[in-house]
Amino acid sequence: MFVDPIAMSSMAELREKPGGFRSLRQEERTVKTFIQALAILMCVTIATTHAAGPSTATKSRDVCIVNLTGTSPSNTFVFKDVKPLAAGGAIAVQGLFFTTARKVAPFHGSAVMASDGSVRLGLVVHSSADSTNDFTIAGITSVDFVGTVKFDSDGDFVPNGTLTMEPADCATVVVP
Repeated sequence: MFVDPIAMSSMAELREKPGGFRSLRQEERTVKTFIQALAILMCVTIATTHAAGPSTATKSRDVCIVNLTGTSPSNTFVFKDVKPLAAGGAIAVQGLFFTTARKVAPFHGSAVMASDGSVRLGLVVHSSADSTNDFTIAGITSVDFVGTVKFDSDGDFVPNGTLTMEPADCATVVVP
């Protein structure tokens, strides 16, 4: 085994000098402490951001649309907790439906957004519990589900008519 006398004398000098090895060790500890503190700070930042919840742009919202007969709504859809929709994305939708007869019914379905920003909407309305039949709704709408949709009220999957849906202020919609 070869022993380098110069290296040995340098090590001896470091041991003899005040702060020799201690300075190196202190520097290593300082760097290690800095890295640990940085890791903790990153974890706290991530946890705080996650706990704060999604930004306003990604929060759910209620959306209300109506089909008017004259100036009165004849069909009202209240979509609950609608998630934001982006091109190429799909979301589940749900809510409640009622007519001028004021009999509330649940609905569910989905919506997808095409690359041009238009929305394809499909719903199943479960109104037979308190009315004559369940029915489906399908159409191309805006992101707020405004537009002309087709309905199938006899279950043959062929449209029986259309509804022109307009926006409504959910704060003014009175659910039966």
